[in-house]
Amino acid sequence: MEMKVHKRILIPIKEEKHKYKEDTSFGTSIMMVNTTYTKKDGLHLLQLYSEEVASDTSGKCFQRTSKDNGKTWSNPILVFEPQETEEGVIRWGESCLFLDEGKECIFHFYNLHLYPKNIFSREVQEYTRIFYRISFDEGKTFSNGKQIIQKGFNETNWAEDVIYGKNSIAISFCAPLKLNSGKILLPCQKVPLEHKGDNPFLISYVAGCFIGEWKGQEIEWELSQMVKIDPQLSSRGLCEPTIAQLYNGELLMIMRGSNYTIPSVPGYKWFSISKDSGYTWSSPTPLKYDTGENFFSPATGSRLIRSTKNKKLYWIGNIVKENPDGNRPRYPLQIAEVDEEKKAIKKHTVNIIEDKRESDSPFVQFSNFRVYEDRETGEFVLIMARIQERGEKDLSSPAYEYRIEVL
Repeated sequence: MEMKVHKRILIPIKEEKHKYKEDTSFGTSIMMVNTTYTKKDGLHLLQLYSEEVASDTSGKCFQRTSKDNGKTWSNPILVFEPQETEEGVIRWGESCLFLDEGKECIFHFYNLHLYPKNIFSREVQEYTRIFYRISFDEGKTFSNGKQIIQKGFNETNWAEDVIYGKNSIAISFCAPLKLNSGKILLPCQKVPLEHKGDNPFLISYVAGCFIGEWKGQEIEWELSQMVKIDPQLSSRGLCEPTIAQLYNGELLMIMRGSNYTIPSVPGYKWFSISKDSGYTWSSPTPLKYDTGENFFSPATGSRLIRSTKNKKLYWIGNIVKENPDGNRPRYPLQIAEVDEEKKAIKKHTVNIIEDKRESDSPFVQFSNFRVYEDRETGEFVLIMARIQERGEKDLSSPAYEYRIEVL
């Protein structure tokens, strides 16, 4: 059955064009629009978003609030802007907001990057750490940023086989999950310590999660087993994991794959199962339809989200008709119900959220979205920029809101 989608511009942009290094791209898009309710009941919202000034490069970050469930918003407040240092430019990167209802606090998780040459390069992947801030007053104030450090490690060697300046773990397309045990799962991806080469877009990532547990007023972090894949099946490994708990208590993790540089190999999403609350994971398997058929998916992030309205689990991501060419095409964007027994996508439930218009450039992207559930209506509220809709070099795009009616 068709799901109705209502679209509008949520955050507009100024039509000025900001040139970036060597005019490789221009314009600003509104990205990473993270939204959360500020407490376990009520309709007050907190929103954090950033300006994307180049590929994988964030500029200023802003925060705003709504007291009427998103009908109106406060004026945005600048909360961070890139900082020039002798070593390079410090930037916030991928981020997420998470409401811990049990502790009545809001987490802001974010990647803290050093850009030694002020462009996205291999070195950025080596000088990246994950930080978090916590608010105990509904987002009015936040603590200073604190680095995630795995139990038993230190600020430099901050997780198993992770050394600042050599490799990293990062969040990307991240949606934390709290288990009944009280533990918080933070999906993440790791650059292997033994990585080689200079291409920042050709890294064999491994995927997993940090597992956080409150110890008084502090959180102790553990790191799960990381899921790896043969580079002949996915040239860029596995990354941008999304995790959900199934009806039987198991955890389902869906990950991004890629056939970049190996075009004869099918581009798939991959999944893994954990039966021990995220500590260990099964070997990766291609995500399929419930009919047993394979489907193609480009190298893009995706999201698992459960409806509190009908209790069903949904997957949002890109499904394409033909084998993709690495990241492309990044349209259409679909939503579908998950068959929790088969660990598959119910083919007859696939609905298009957004697709390429005739006037759009062939480079238009419908990825890099964020989504939350509206407490009042039960709708999924997806927020996304239509990047490159006017051309390959033009990054200008407002943030669009798509309200998806859940049946």
